[in-house]
Amino acid sequence: MEYGLLLLGEHDPGNVVRLAHLAEEAGFEDLWFADEKFFRDPFVSLTHLARHTSRIRLGTCVTDPFTRHPALLAMAMATLDEVSGGRAVLGLGAGFSGLEAMGVERTRAVRSMRQAIEAIRRLWAGETISMDDDAFVLRNLNLNFTARPDIPILLASSSPFMLRLAGEVADEVMLGDLGSSEVLHPALAEVRHGAERSGRSLDGMRRIARLNVVLTDDMEAARDVIRPWILAFLWHAYPDWSKLFDYTPDWDERLKPLRDFIAARGDKPRNVGDRQQVLQFAPLLPERLVRRYALLGRSEEVAEQIAEIAACGITQLTIYPTAVNGQTTESAFLDFVHCVLPLA
Repeated sequence: MEYGLLLLGEHDPGNVVRLAHLAEEAGFEDLWFADEKFFRDPFVSLTHLARHTSRIRLGTCVTDPFTRHPALLAMAMATLDEVSGGRAVLGLGAGFSGLEAMGVERTRAVRSMRQAIEAIRRLWAGETISMDDDAFVLRNLNLNFTARPDIPILLASSSPFMLRLAGEVADEVMLGDLGSSEVLHPALAEVRHGAERSGRSLDGMRRIARLNVVLTDDMEAARDVIRPWILAFLWHAYPDWSKLFDYTPDWDERLKPLRDFIAARGDKPRNVGDRQQVLQFAPLLPERLVRRYALLGRSEEVAEQIAEIAACGITQLTIYPTAVNGQTTESAFLDFVHCVLPLA
């Protein structure tokens, strides 16, 4: 099993470098930087990290072709690849933060993602291209410098249709917030379906699970930390909960107060801070749902869950260390390295 570290732009440049050094020293393969609006910019931060690391791959986790034009993504990632000596990975997803705040609408997200990936690859290959999509337009456009044509593109999602697209066209896939065999098996089946549709195999594809990790003996405290993330995800996914891999009809009644709130609210969350608005519904989430979204508990319990994840066919676990009970991101990460990895 490979490991990756995810960071949000909540950390200042000094802390980011320190965490990157710790990840490199621990043998982590990837360092991912989230494009969460409106934290620190991921491309500036990754370029800063490129100057202070030597081995670890550097990628967005994730950016999107809706708030950032594909031509600018191609330009930025090719520049990062130059600066880092060929260590860049473009992580793409459908996004949610910033869409509502900037008035960005997605009409056919899967089609637009397919078009964006094609455009970016063609630009890296030195082509001059024109393309009209619902989300963006390129008119007789080319990069004015030579890019590495085979920079890896990762597609991250927990949506069946986007996971099929990942299997069909992406170099790597990241399964977001899926942490049990109950949801990983059907999610990977969608990726496999897409791969087969284009005559590909999953054997050479990095299959990554991205999960928050909360290390503590206090399980209720761990669940309290994770529940806001789940509530924000359900808010973003509304009203299409039936497409989630562990959806059951009892959700409609059990989570009715949350559904009523979202229906009355009328729009999607603007950014990750909006999850505070739905904290009142945390007691509605069953324990099994919390475990499905995260790694949490004592070191032995987390190691067991990692073994379950690996048995599903996941090749890399990317963690977001989530602090609880006086921890910091750094101490939570070091606890994972020193206490969990020897057991995994």
